[in-house]
Amino acid sequence: MSDFAGTRVLVVGLGVSGASAARALHDLGAHVRVTDSAAPAVVVDRADRLRAAGIEVETGGHDLSKMDFDLAIVSPGIPPSSAIVRALDDAGITWFSEVELAYRLAQCDFLAVTGTNGKTTTTTLLAGILQEAGITTAAAGNIGLPLIDAIASVPEGGAIAVEVSSFQLAATEEFHPRVAVILNIAEDHTDWHGSVEEYARAKARIFRNQTTNDFLVPNANDQRVMDLARMAHAQLVPYSGSHVPADGIGVAGNDIMWQGRRIFDVHDIPLPGSAGIEDAVAAAGAALCYGVDERAVVRGIKGFRALGHRLEVVAEADDVTYIDDSKATNPHATLAAVRGLTDVVLIAGGRSKGIDLTVLADVVPPVTAVVALGEARAQIEEIFGRLVPVERADSMEDAVRLASKHAIPGGSVLLSPACASLDMYESYAHRGEEFARAVRDLLDARGSGDGDR
Repeated sequence: MSDFAGTRVLVVGLGVSGASAARALHDLGAHVRVTDSAAPAVVVDRADRLRAAGIEVETGGHDLSKMDFDLAIVSPGIPPSSAIVRALDDAGITWFSEVELAYRLAQCDFLAVTGTNGKTTTTTLLAGILQEAGITTAAAGNIGLPLIDAIASVPEGGAIAVEVSSFQLAATEEFHPRVAVILNIAEDHTDWHGSVEEYARAKARIFRNQTTNDFLVPNANDQRVMDLARMAHAQLVPYSGSHVPADGIGVAGNDIMWQGRRIFDVHDIPLPGSAGIEDAVAAAGAALCYGVDERAVVRGIKGFRALGHRLEVVAEADDVTYIDDSKATNPHATLAAVRGLTDVVLIAGGRSKGIDLTVLADVVPPVTAVVALGEARAQIEEIFGRLVPVERADSMEDAVRLASKHAIPGGSVLLSPACASLDMYESYAHRGEEFARAVRDLLDARGSGDGDR
């Protein structure tokens, strides 16, 4: 369905993507109604702006008696088990995500990235490479810019680097990227999907509609990813940050190799640790599969600037590096963050989302001490208590102060919580900002360090 004129559409959820979908559908001549169960200030503001544009909006609850729609667009945070989605199913109303809507309206190509961790970095790297190649592009999707907004500025002949979450993929039908990347699959969002198996199946939808003319770039070091990839019809081009896979792209010594040729050096990658290398290799592989010139790949990699709260160096003092990895909201992300680092004092904890945190024990070494923070403090302390020194902190200021006491010259203090932030902070970004502020305050009090970087 690409002609929405006269179509009765319900948009469920008034987040950023929901609001954008409502506006786009209204502009296409659809009869749009928006519903959101909440009514915080930001939702009320969006609702007022949509009403001013002539769009019907309901906030503070869903009227389940009104199910006279041809189609529904459901925001990714709303699980299939919710009452509103069950009502849509009972009424026989087709529903899908804003990503699916954007795909059906787009004229450009999509290069899509999914995985438990590293999606935002890889997607941003990929968009930078495409831009260096002279391709009209944008980084969109789960990264922040709604895909429905991005397609308006990327015409036929262009390509969007799309970050897609498991939530978004679970609600797609026709979505068909020319190149798909699966970075990793670890336990996450099982409260939404029900099981890690269902979570993996949602991720696999990224390649469901691909053909032999398309490319799938899977992580050769992740068994779950490779097991899924073998079901794909696309051409497989595996990647690795530790070796060169057959028919793929990877690392040999300090060289990134592709089709028997050296493309660039690992030292060209402006990201710390093994996780940074993996993300860069994945982005390079996707771009090369799309036909991007190797020189543009190198320029895009070298010109990349680290994203906020993802392995971001915020300060250096007394030969200790302070790193903000607040975006690590699950154990797998923390395991990836410590690889390639040495003598790490780890600040971890928060809201665990019901995920098993015991795998965090594998970060020792290189972790030499741990500061436990937030709701999961007791779990963190139990996991590490027999392995390394553990301190409990009541605030980020305490956490940074205690971590600095254990820091070793040449090592790092790493905020990589392995948990969600909502027990203490508005978002992972807020948590990262508080970490950076606490580091600055500590170093200012000491009169040392180079402050913000």
